[in-house]
Amino acid sequence: MHLGKYFSCRPLTIVVSLSLLAALGHPACTIAQEAVETAKVDRLVQPYLDSKTLGGLSVGILHRGKKTFVGYGSSKSASAAKPDENTVYEIGSITKVFTSLLLADAINRGLVKLDQPITELFPSDLSKPHASLSKINFKQLSTHTSGLPRMPSNFDLSNVDNPYATYDPQKMFEFLHDHRLTREPGKKTEYSNLGVGLLGYLIASKQKTEYEALLKEKLLAPLQMNDSVTTLNEKVKPRLAQGHDSDGIDRGPWDFLSLAAAGAIRSTAADMLKFAEANLHPSETMREMFDLAWKEQQPGLTKDDRAMGLGWFIAGDGHTRFHNGQTGGYHSALFISRKLDLAVVILSNTATGEVDRLAEDIFKMVAGDPVEPRKFDTAIVVPEEVMKRYVGVYELVPNVDFTVSVQDGMLMVGLTGQQTIRVYPKSETLWEYKVVKATITFRQDKEGNWNELVLFQNGIRQRAKRKP
Repeated sequence: MHLGKYFSCRPLTIVVSLSLLAALGHPACTIAQEAVETAKVDRLVQPYLDSKTLGGLSVGILHRGKKTFVGYGSSKSASAAKPDENTVYEIGSITKVFTSLLLADAINRGLVKLDQPITELFPSDLSKPHASLSKINFKQLSTHTSGLPRMPSNFDLSNVDNPYATYDPQKMFEFLHDHRLTREPGKKTEYSNLGVGLLGYLIASKQKTEYEALLKEKLLAPLQMNDSVTTLNEKVKPRLAQGHDSDGIDRGPWDFLSLAAAGAIRSTAADMLKFAEANLHPSETMREMFDLAWKEQQPGLTKDDRAMGLGWFIAGDGHTRFHNGQTGGYHSALFISRKLDLAVVILSNTATGEVDRLAEDIFKMVAGDPVEPRKFDTAIVVPEEVMKRYVGVYELVPNVDFTVSVQDGMLMVGLTGQQTIRVYPKSETLWEYKVVKATITFRQDKEGNWNELVLFQNGIRQRAKRKP
């Protein structure tokens, strides 16, 4: 179980509920009346600004060939500069869709096969993989069914401000040399930054190039996504929005080495709508690539799993594709439906999964559904002396503990091996995370001692007892 946001290019729980999307059968609204649509977007965005849930964001809408861009808030901490369609953000795990398109291109050109064992492309000059990895194929890397963990165990957890910066190919292949799969590939879905990072590395190596160069050659240059990069340069760096965590604290950009294919792209709303347009109406030269990635490749293995294309999650309506992404100071969400000829992208300089809910609401609104603005709870103030009664260490399972502390008047909760995160009060005893959809509750025993923490996430309750 993971609660940390800093080592997941994507939030741990996709909070969108597109299985409930009622857009089917509705006549799609036109965006030709741009002022009207902008006002409707304003109405949905404003509560996020008023509640300080989001600091700055760029919204892009593509509907029936017409584009609308709107910027809100501030792109910098100490400036009133409003973001626009050319403001640069980290898009995090939406990068995985680009990586899977590179896989689709390699398949169409006969370089690899979907069911080909990945170990056939492992470089000979680095550590050989554990024998169990020979059962993994390329489709499983793209659809998170490979059996590889979310992150490798030799990943450096100490550099929370730039965690991927020093994880090089040698470290990745050292892990793969020692790692024995604990289950058969294709039997369970487990979101894996390692798996997609490895995918991009192998596809680029097969073509004797680096991931960044291959990405530019096959996708960014042909689509004229000229402001999209994996390494910041002097052209885009001045337009990079200042990132913030969910508490509004400044966070810097992330750098990537071997796992770049999992989350390294920086982009703009203007470029992301170019990408969306290519997915909606691919050119003849790129159609095979986009259609292969768009097609359902992996049904959900449980009732809680989403079906997937290559890289894409498929919504419950069957026709909407989506992905989101998060780094230390940014969050992104992209929704696309060929049936509705509609795409919505939100890029934000606040690392919070609340962006997903907003993007879904805008998508539904443009599709013709009635959507009410989000209502945020009035802030509850809990005295510091009440918070201090919860301070301590709570054992979830052997060697995995929750550590609760009070820092600068905030209740902070850390899980072994992960970042300490602020939680917010719903009451004096019930607290919620903003970075993931989860709550914790503190409980007393019969003697009045606060001796238990209860985590509720994904419909499951887990109890952790306070250590003496």
